[in-house]
Amino acid sequence: MRSFRITGLMLLSLLFLNACPGKKDGAVEGQVSPPGAGIRIVALLQGKTLAQTDAGTQDGRFRIALPAGTYEIKVTAPSSPYPLTLSGIVVKSGETTSLAPISLAVPKGTGSITGKVLAAGTGTHIVLLAEGIERAAVNMSVDGKYEFEGLPAGRYTLQVSSPGYANDSITVGVSDDRRTSQDIRMLYITAIEGIDWSTGKARARGIGLPPKQAPTPTIRREMAKRAAVVDAERNLLRIVELINVGPGQKLTESLGEGTFAQKLQGFLQGYRIAAERDMDGGKVEVELELPLTGVGGLSSSLQP
Repeated sequence: MRSFRITGLMLLSLLFLNACPGKKDGAVEGQVSPPGAGIRIVALLQGKTLAQTDAGTQDGRFRIALPAGTYEIKVTAPSSPYPLTLSGIVVKSGETTSLAPISLAVPKGTGSITGKVLAAGTGTHIVLLAEGIERAAVNMSVDGKYEFEGLPAGRYTLQVSSPGYANDSITVGVSDDRRTSQDIRMLYITAIEGIDWSTGKARARGIGLPPKQAPTPTIRREMAKRAAVVDAERNLLRIVELINVGPGQKLTESLGEGTFAQKLQGFLQGYRIAAERDMDGGKVEVELELPLTGVGGLSSSLQP
């Protein structure tokens, strides 16, 4: 009787497992034009290659089986001056994600971008984007230099990352038959109150007192707000003065006091009022925000 019960339980378990099959892989498919030999499609998950395949030499078609997830699809070809990366490609279990036609018909140009990444450490990586799409990537050489060649004329964005430094980006214009020189100064991540390095922004608060006498309540508040902005500007300047460009190397020291003050004079006026509130006694508090990295940030205004 006992063995019969055990056998029955085993049969029920097998039936249950067969009724609940595991998750199925999905897939990504697409077509690259113009087709040709050596066109490779790579699927990356969190920066790591998970699968890859070659597109058909005659029709440019490809298909990659992948587990469910969100991927980057990178396409490289011998005929293309730089790779193409498609981000945020979602694959669902048991389904096929069809990509829009991928064109590699990008003319090779005669321009180039070259320069140095200043005050950055080993492992510095520079990505070249055109029209928001990754076109090429290089690692900084041991002497801090980088170079992108064979570029068509146009506007490009350089995205730079380095261990211990804030990710940054800068725009560069390229002309035919011209060698564009662009050095890049990065900001070292240091714990400074008021700076969020993940967003590359600095914030500072200021409080303004109302004047003892004012013609109207509206003017009284406006004058208190102006005083709060001036106070916040002073606090912003103190924050910026604490920023480093390397371990123990202040930004002010690397540029020189005169150059630093001259370049900051106009930049600090580019703040935005991120918050504003009324306080007891007619006082006003404001919070100013300034971008430190990225296009239009502090680092851009301080580039060599």
